[in-house]
Amino acid sequence: MTEPETAADAAIQAASPALWEALSPLGRRLRLPANFLPEQTAEARGKAFNATIGQITDGRGKAVPLPVMAAALEGLDEAARSQAFLYSPVEGLAELRQRWRERQRRGRLPGLPSSLPIVTAGPIQALSLAADLFAAPGRAVALPSPCPEGYPEIFGLRTEARLLTLAELAHLPAGGPALAVLRGPAAAGERTALVAAAERRPLVVVVDDSGLDAEGAAGDGSLFWDLLGAHPNLVPIKVDGAGFPGANLGFLTLPFDSDTAVAKALEAKIKLLLRAVVGSPSATSQVLLLQMLGG
Repeated sequence: MTEPETAADAAIQAASPALWEALSPLGRRLRLPANFLPEQTAEARGKAFNATIGQITDGRGKAVPLPVMAAALEGLDEAARSQAFLYSPVEGLAELRQRWRERQRRGRLPGLPSSLPIVTAGPIQALSLAADLFAAPGRAVALPSPCPEGYPEIFGLRTEARLLTLAELAHLPAGGPALAVLRGPAAAGERTALVAAAERRPLVVVVDDSGLDAEGAAGDGSLFWDLLGAHPNLVPIKVDGAGFPGANLGFLTLPFDSDTAVAKALEAKIKLLLRAVVGSPSATSQVLLLQMLGG
C-alpha cells in the first residue's frame, strides 16, 4: 500500500513520467501534510474566543470589518462584502476558480483537459511558482527573444538555471529535462519546434498569457491549448491574470482535469509552496473580480 506522504508522487509518476522527471528537487520534496492547518489554529477550534486566524467574525462566520473598510465596499451585497474580509483558501475562492476556468475555455472543445486555475497574487507569482517547480541549478531554461523584463531573475537568478533562447533549445542534444517559457500568442512554427524538442527530453512549457487583453476571450491565441496532448514528453502550463485598479490576480492552470489524481497531487504541492511563501491570495481582490465577471 502506498504511504500517504508518497501518494501524490506516485500519482504523478503514473499519469505523466515526463512531468515527474521535470520536477525540480524542490518540487519533488513538496508534500502536503495530512493536517494543512497550523497547529495553533487547530487547537483553537471550538473555543469561545479564537484570534488565531487573522480575521474577526461575529461567531457565526460573518466578517466584522472596521467601519472604514466596510464603507470602501458598500456597493457590494452583504454576503459578498463579508466574503471580501474573510480569509481565502490558499488555492483561491472556489467560485472564482470555476468562473475563470469557464472564461478560459470559451470556444474550446469540451474534451480538452484543464484544471481549475490556482489563484495567485498576480501573474509574476504564478511564473515564480512554475520556476520553483521546474527549474533547477544547471537545468536548461529557454526564454523568448526579446526577453520580457524580469524573466531572467524569475527563471535564472532565483533557481541558478542555465538560460537559453528557444532557438538554442532546438539544437541541444538529447538529455535531461528542460523548461521553456513563451509569452503571448503563438508564433508560426513554435508548436512544431517545441514538439521536436520534446522528442529529445521531458519538456515543460510555461505559456504566459498575462499580456492578452483581460477583457477579451482569455483562451484565444494561447499556445497552451495547441500543446495539450501534442507529445507525451511535453507538459504545458498556462499562466494568465486579471489586473484592475487596486487589485492584481494571477492564475496557474494545469493540463489535467481537476478530478484526476495527477492534478490533485500537483495542486497539493503548489498549495504547500504558496503557504511557504505568501499564503492565501487577497479575498477582496477575488470578490471584486467576481463582481466584474458578473458573479
